Amino acid sequence: MRKKPQTSFETNKPFTLRVLYSGHGVYETIFSYQGISLFQPLSDQQYREYRKLCYLRPIEAKNYLLDLICFERTPYKRSDFEFFGKDEAPTKEMIALWQEIEKVID
Repeated sequence: MRKKPQTSFETNKPFTLRVLYSGHGVYETIFSYQGISLFQPLSDQQYREYRKLCYLRPIEAKNYLLDLICFERTPYKRSDFEFFGKDEAPTKEMIALWQEIEKVID
C-alpha cells in the first residue's frame, strides 16, 4: 500500500489557522496572529469545499480558508498571509478515497 505523501506547510508569517466544530453542524475558522484572533463561521458548502481540498489539494485548502477570513478593523489584510508550496496533482487513489468519503457525508 502506498503511503500518502506528507504535505509540509510553510507560511510567510507565524500565524495559526484552524477549523473547529462548534456543534449542531456549525464550523468556524479561527485565525490567530500576534494576539489577534479572528473567528469566521463556515457555511456547510464552505466546509465541504474545504474538506474536499484537504484531501485533494492541502495547500490550496489552507489558502481557501484564509480567503474567507475578514480582516476588516485589523492592521492586516489578506495579502499579508499566505501558505506557500505547490500541491501535487491528486492521485487516482486520492480521488477515489474522496469520492467514497463524499458518499458518506452527503
